Amino acid sequence: MAQLVCRYRKGEQVKWISHLDLKRTLERALRRADMPLALTQGHNPHPKISYGPPLPLGATGDAELLTVHLAQPVNPSEFRERVNEKLPRGIELTEAWTLPTYKKKETFGEIDVAEYRVRVTGDVEAEDIQRRARQLLDRAEVTVHRGGRRPERVVNLRPHIISLSLARSEREEVELQMRLRTGSHGGARPQEIIALLGLEGDRRVVHYHRTGLYAGAETPTPHSRGVWHRWSRTRSHKERG
Repeated sequence: MAQLVCRYRKGEQVKWISHLDLKRTLERALRRADMPLALTQGHNPHPKISYGPPLPLGATGDAELLTVHLAQPVNPSEFRERVNEKLPRGIELTEAWTLPTYKKKETFGEIDVAEYRVRVTGDVEAEDIQRRARQLLDRAEVTVHRGGRRPERVVNLRPHIISLSLARSEREEVELQMRLRTGSHGGARPQEIIALLGLEGDRRVVHYHRTGLYAGAETPTPHSRGVWHRWSRTRSHKERG
């Protein structure tokens, strides 16, 4: 039994496919690449694959994660190359590495921080957006209404906003960088932050791109490549492939 962790990219060509369809696409590519996938037990066995937090629909990302359990070891470089040959345009494995054999199971439950770069094009003014961001961060409470399948409820987002800043500005375009808490214990969505800043509307186009996933909301310095940094520390040069 072997475990491979992969970082993959979800690009513009596939940003509107759902997380469920993305999982199906990745699993199909693994099967077509003839990987020795480890299967679950029972009447309906399926591959042992786990995925990182799903991207918002319409967003792109280059720090997405998945773990694949294999019935026998495969060289990470070979694994990446063979699977990429079977993936459609817009999805690409950019890195693969092995996990220590003593770890029976690795999950993504500890991931609780997501980093985004959000580009807003159209009727924008950098100084005004900077002012709005500062005012948002100065507030002790920032509430939004959430509904969906659950009854509508009021959520305070302020504890989930770790950082928010203007990263770049040009004529009719600005880029915001935000680090938000995420995970099963609650979090903020980048779309909610953009709405709170008053940047939605027909006069603007917003593009969301996730650049990092991290474990430990209090960790001050993310890994330079936007990978969950606890794992990146455990890899040797040989394992990185």
